[in-house]
Amino acid sequence: MNPAQIAALRNEMGIAPGDEWTRWAGAGSNVAAALADLVAATPIARQKRSTALPELPVPSIAAPAGTEQSTQAAFGKILLDLAKDGSPLADRIVTTSPDVTVSTNLGAWVNQRGLFRRQQFEDVFRRARIPSAQKWEGGAAGQHIELGIAENNLFLMLAALGLAGAVFGERLIPIGTVYDPFIARGLDALNYACYQDARFVLVATPSGVTLGPEGGAHQSINPPLIAMGQPGLRHYEPAFVDELAVLMEEAFHLVQAPDGESVYFRLTTRSVAQVARTDDAWRADAIRGAYWLKVPGTAAEAAIVVMGALATEALAAWEMMRDDLPGLGLLVVTSPDLLRRDWGAATAAWGPVRRGSHIQRLLGALPPGAGLVTMVDGSPGALSWLGSVDGRRVSPLGVDRFGQTGDLPDLYRHHRLDADAAVDAMAHLFVG
Repeated sequence: MNPAQIAALRNEMGIAPGDEWTRWAGAGSNVAAALADLVAATPIARQKRSTALPELPVPSIAAPAGTEQSTQAAFGKILLDLAKDGSPLADRIVTTSPDVTVSTNLGAWVNQRGLFRRQQFEDVFRRARIPSAQKWEGGAAGQHIELGIAENNLFLMLAALGLAGAVFGERLIPIGTVYDPFIARGLDALNYACYQDARFVLVATPSGVTLGPEGGAHQSINPPLIAMGQPGLRHYEPAFVDELAVLMEEAFHLVQAPDGESVYFRLTTRSVAQVARTDDAWRADAIRGAYWLKVPGTAAEAAIVVMGALATEALAAWEMMRDDLPGLGLLVVTSPDLLRRDWGAATAAWGPVRRGSHIQRLLGALPPGAGLVTMVDGSPGALSWLGSVDGRRVSPLGVDRFGQTGDLPDLYRHHRLDADAAVDAMAHLFVG
């Protein structure tokens, strides 16, 4: 509309010039008074709003026991333990999922805490005497909201729940689960949720071609890049369940902190052998985005860098090459986007006083000129940028296509994600 049309509309509505944004302008005194009374009486207007809510205490989260586990199964066990402990944090957790509640390991939590329904809802399976491991009765005290196959609704729900503190003065801790490839179905809603500073935990699982036995259409490649490009969302992709326990504890603090953000966990259904720890020194580094699982020697010529489900292949490759490459390092990345943000802030000429970033300090353990082989069940670009940190050659392994179905050894061989591929990639660092 041009200025003349705007003026005509203003006159038609009885709004004086300059009063265009005045509350109830043009409504007349009687109507304006009625509108004001109506709005003042609404529940949302009566709520006590606050952006400085006290932080709910976060209980210590122990890693589930087991020598071989998947991060998705461990996530379900951690939530079950929280459901049973009755902590104030657990009482404020609200889970939600689009159609994949049980297949993302929320089932035990739902059985403990129940479905949310505005009216009491009877378990139709129990009424029909159909055996079921799940309890599907619902009521106002339930803490899980079941969605249909609608990922966009998932992110709308996470946004609404994640703003409960600012809007209603009552903090909630939303946790939403979804299959990793289907994040893309709700990107617009996810972006605006982060833009509004809604706080939530997104658990995307399973992920990558590691879920290949479920079919080619379910494989995900680019979500780590999506996370790296989404402000207000921190991506964690733990390889081992003790990492997950540490990072979930951190996430519960982060979503409550005034300067915090939402957290995206990319998990897997693949069971992997857990590593033995000699100390807890790795924990702080894992929270910051990476840690040395195998510290490089002073004369190391290279290191393997791995994230998530491929840790087993990386360890196998390390064992295969350790004799030929003395001092070979193995770096586990838990958050490529956190590393990238930290490095960017540390090196920006327009930023504060220059400082060393976490990834600079870690890679500083390698001699100058030592190369990197990066491994990720996703786009290789999520890790290949690490060579830019201090000018190293990189041989990146990752996924740039999808659609194959098969068992994991065949899929990893096809996509060049297995230990043999890591050995070949290492050889390329020393050729030409």
